Order: sequence, then C-alpha cells, then structure tokens
Amino acid sequence: TATVLRQRIRHTTWILLAIWALVSFAWVPFANDLNFTFFHWTFNFWMAAQGSVLTFLVLTIVNAVLINRWEKELAQLEDASAD
Repeated sequence: TATVLRQRIRHTTWILLAIWALVSFAWVPFANDLNFTFFHWTFNFWMAAQGSVLTFLVLTIVNAVLINRWEKELAQLEDASAD
C-alpha cells in the first residue's frame, strides 16, 4: 500500500498542476469572449484580478492537507514494515 500512496501523491500533484495551468493560461486566449457578469464584475476581469489568486490559494491548501495526510500514512506504513 506504500506504492499506492506514492502513486496517489504523484497523481494529485499532476492534477493540481493541470488545474493551475488551466487557471493561469487557458482562459487568456478567450478573455474577450468571457465577458459575462460574475460576482458583479465581468468574468475576464475577475479572473485576472482575483479568481486566479484565489484558485492558487485553494490549490495550495488542498495540496497541503492531502499530501500531509498521505505522508503521515506512508510514514506509519514504513515504520510498521521496519519493525
């Protein structure tokens, strides 16, 4: 199961990096088309001013919580196998 946890950590990292790339770069070419209202601002302005930063903060928190939990499980498994 240590291998499963390592794979889970690796997959989670790649998924969060993909979300980061989408939020950072994917919406920019379509910024003129994203002209609908979102929280009383146009969406393209909101993403540039606040949305990307808030998404990065959420991704960081999700990463920290999940990886810390899985690394604790991994350490327990490795300690149990060493004994």
